[in-house]
Amino acid sequence: MTKLIFNFTSFIKVLFESNSELVPVYDEHIDDYDEVLEHVFMGDVTRFAVEVYKNDPDSKSLKLLLSLLDKAFSAKDTKLQELVSVSFLENLPQDEECYSGFKGLLSEQLLKELTLYESK
Repeated sequence: MTKLIFNFTSFIKVLFESNSELVPVYDEHIDDYDEVLEHVFMGDVTRFAVEVYKNDPDSKSLKLLLSLLDKAFSAKDTKLQELVSVSFLENLPQDEECYSGFKGLLSEQLLKELTLYESK
C-alpha cells in the first residue's frame, strides 16, 4: 500500500483519491471555479460530511474522511492544519441538530480545535 503524503499541496488530491464519494464534490468544484480553491473546496467537503452524517452516521466514507482530516491536522504543515481548522471545523453548522452527534465522531485533537469556534 502506498503511504499517503499529507501536505497542503497534495491534500485535496489525497482526499478525493482516497474517498470516491468526494469525486462528484470535487468535479462540481472544478466546474464552478476551473481550479482548486482549497479553502472553498473544504467548505464543500464540510457540507458533504454533514449530509452524509444526516443520512448515515455510521458511514464508512465519513469515518474515512474524518480519519484523513485527523491525519492532516497531525501533519507538521501549518497551512494544512489551518485548512482543516478554518475551512472544515469552523464551517460545521453548530445550529444543526446533528452537531453534537457529529462532534462525537471527531478525534480528540479535532474536537479540541473545534472548541475554538464554538459559540459561547
